[in-house]
Amino acid sequence: MNELELERRFSLNELLDLVSCGEVIRALAEMVRANLRIFDGQGQEVFFAGETINLCELIKATEAGDKLCQGVREKLLAQQLTESSAVQIQSACGLKYTVFPIRYQFENLGRVVLGPYQDLGMDNTKLEQLATKFHIDPKKFIQNYHQLPDFSPDYLKKLARFTSKFFDAFVFINAKRLVTTVMHLEQIMQSRDRIFKEMEKEAKGTPEDKKEIEKLKSMF
Repeated sequence: MNELELERRFSLNELLDLVSCGEVIRALAEMVRANLRIFDGQGQEVFFAGETINLCELIKATEAGDKLCQGVREKLLAQQLTESSAVQIQSACGLKYTVFPIRYQFENLGRVVLGPYQDLGMDNTKLEQLATKFHIDPKKFIQNYHQLPDFSPDYLKKLARFTSKFFDAFVFINAKRLVTTVMHLEQIMQSRDRIFKEMEKEAKGTPEDKKEIEKLKSMF
C-alpha cells in the first residue's frame, strides 16, 4: 500500500460531502433553529442553511450597510480558533454569532458559523441607539431584532457542543470512507499492473502486441 496515498490531505468538500449530505445539514440547522454557514480555509462560503434575516436586509439598505456587513464577515473569518472550541462574536449591529472550526488530523480545514441571534445584554434603549446610529427607523429595527433567535447561555453552550460534535462525526466517517476507497483503488491498480506485466511477458513483442497492450491499459 502506498503510504503517500493514505497520508494525502483531503479537502473540506471531500470530508463533508456537501453535495450528497447537504439535506442532513439543513435539517440540523432547522432543528437547532439557527442559520448555519460553512466556510473553507480560504474564507469562501461553501454552504448555507437557514432563512433570510429581515434585520440584515434593513441594515444592508443603509448607506453604510455593505461596509458593516463586510466588517462582520471579516471578523467571523479572522477569529482565531483552537481545537474544537466555540467562540462567540459580537457584531457592531448588536448581533451575535457562534463560530467553531472543522478539523481533521489536528488541522483546521474550515469553520462553521451559527447565527445571527440576539444578544441578551441588548435592551430596547440600546437597540434604539443602534437604530439611530445606522439611520434606521427604531421601531422597525427593534421589531426585527426581536424576531431573531433568542438563546439562553445554557442552550448556546449545548448548541455549540452538539453541532461541533456533529461535524466531527461527519468528518471522521467520511475520512474513513475515503481512506478505504483509496486503499481499494490502490489494490486494483496493483492487480492491473501485475496483469499487464504478465501479458507483456507472454506477448511476442511485436508492434501489434505492444499496441494492443497499450490500448488495454488506456481502458483502466
